[in-house]
Amino acid sequence: MSLFETAIAQAQKGQNLAADQTSELIDAMLTGEADDASVGKLLLALRDKGESVEELVGAARAMRRHMTTIPHRHSILLDTCGTGGSGSGTFNISTAVAILAAACGVSVAKHGNRRATSLSGSADVLEQLGVKIESDVASVSQRLDRIGICFCFAPKLHPAMRHVAAIRRQLGVRTLFNYLGPLCNPAGATHQLLGTSSPPAHQKIAAAIAELGTLRSFVIHADDGQDEVSLGSPTRVLDVSRQPVAISTCADETIRDEPGSLRVNSLTWTANSFGLAPVALESLFAADPPASAEIIRRVFRGEAGPHRDVVLAGTAAALILVGISDELPSAVAIASEKLDQGAAMSKLAELQAD
Repeated sequence: MSLFETAIAQAQKGQNLAADQTSELIDAMLTGEADDASVGKLLLALRDKGESVEELVGAARAMRRHMTTIPHRHSILLDTCGTGGSGSGTFNISTAVAILAAACGVSVAKHGNRRATSLSGSADVLEQLGVKIESDVASVSQRLDRIGICFCFAPKLHPAMRHVAAIRRQLGVRTLFNYLGPLCNPAGATHQLLGTSSPPAHQKIAAAIAELGTLRSFVIHADDGQDEVSLGSPTRVLDVSRQPVAISTCADETIRDEPGSLRVNSLTWTANSFGLAPVALESLFAADPPASAEIIRRVFRGEAGPHRDVVLAGTAAALILVGISDELPSAVAIASEKLDQGAAMSKLAELQAD
């Protein structure tokens, strides 16, 4: 049997593929060597079985080999790209968080795409905000080094994905590839605030991140279904770190090891953890990219309310993640001050002008 026939038969029997085996299959897909029928059958078989951690790791390693990388000078670099697919219908919180975090002094390479499973993708809302999303690699690299934030537009930086674009559209369902965006940042993000769409994805993505390696990542999923830090329900956090950590939050479980080795801490955040009022999910809805962009503008102009508070919470998590603060309420205060000073609007203006 061929490589694909063997893998399809395995998956249809409920057997997980090895990481190296998956990597070889993805290589064949991304070089155009695999036919659409075989690719479609395999992706559906993996979906029906449930993609394993080993399969995610193998696929991410292959996809990283084929992506266009962004050179830069930053030793600490944040991405707020999540898996998407939560169906929550909220405005683009993680994009607003990326800009405010940059205004707080964090270097950010925001990876993202146009909407697929959401009402507004990060590329869609940034375009509405007047940000160039289809810049060439040199421009993206210069932007990151000059102003401390860039947008990594997935189609531009993952050109090999053109070989599977047609079959993915034809299938019309989420597959293995939908999990790979946050695992394949073209600038090599060292820190990730990574939202996931479901409890199973939460566990799998955290395990894949641990295997693939970042300095530190918060992999999150909220009980209300959001793939963001929620102020309306508990947010479950898997803190995957290869450096010593000290966080003043509610830890359900801690796995401790020697400094520098892998640590995974399970945390739970609530609105009270941030010193913020609860926010109902329905107050965060945005119908389309223009509506989402207008919400972000209002937040950056200093408008109080639930939109501001969820952006503050997400940014506070990012500031804890990269070590700018060690307590969530203090991090909220830092982000709030920057908002009130107009720093986020100024950072957006830099992105727009560049």
